[in-house]
Amino acid sequence: MRAAATQLRSFILEKQEGDFLGDEREVIQQLGVSRTTLRQIARLLEREGLLAVKRGANGGYYARRPNVSSVEAAVIDYLEILEIRPDELSTMSSIIWIEAIRQACGLKSPEAKAAARRLGKIVRASGDDLSYGELLAIEQRIRSEVFGLIESPYVKFIFQINVKFAQTRLSKQISDKSVAPIDSEFIRTWRDVKLLELGSIGHGDEELGTIAAQRTRNLWRQVSQFQLPVERKLRRGREGAQVTGDASLITALGN
Repeated sequence: MRAAATQLRSFILEKQEGDFLGDEREVIQQLGVSRTTLRQIARLLEREGLLAVKRGANGGYYARRPNVSSVEAAVIDYLEILEIRPDELSTMSSIIWIEAIRQACGLKSPEAKAAARRLGKIVRASGDDLSYGELLAIEQRIRSEVFGLIESPYVKFIFQINVKFAQTRLSKQISDKSVAPIDSEFIRTWRDVKLLELGSIGHGDEELGTIAAQRTRNLWRQVSQFQLPVERKLRRGREGAQVTGDASLITALGN
């Protein structure tokens, strides 16, 4: 069964989305397996997002391409099984982000300069009273544009896996994360290092960009000292409205 599944998988990957592979009889002949075995293989490949089986008079087997969401979900489920440590997520996110910034700085293109200016305006316009959700929204916008600049789907995919897995873990530990204000001193420091990152991209300075990206990661690691630095007056005024959670997970989310 494994060999036949591999054979059918390879055949599908040579096709385009929606291509007709044959009816059940034809696929059985092609693989040299029984009907029962083929149906077991079909269920496996359907779960992988590679196969669509249509029943009825005009039915048959059709090639599919897995979408990003389904692959991400499968990988995240597997990471849960592996019991990945939060600090591993943080380390990998740091390595990937620093390399992404270095590549973006190396472009020295008009598009990179324009993106740096555009994102810089967003960061400068951010107030000192940002909530955690607003801060992450800005980070996500910057990530999206940086990964778009370097045109590396693989790097973007691996980074997103880290972030989404961290979100999955952290969502079980955080309350009011989208509305709780963050300490203004943290926001000002974040703004400074983020502008340094973007300025490095705009000037095409790979060395400075690498240093800036490392500083950004180090800033998020400092969260470990206070978990997430929520505004102190909120802590005094509303019990239960604190944003807490594993520091390494927050770091992985931060960038």
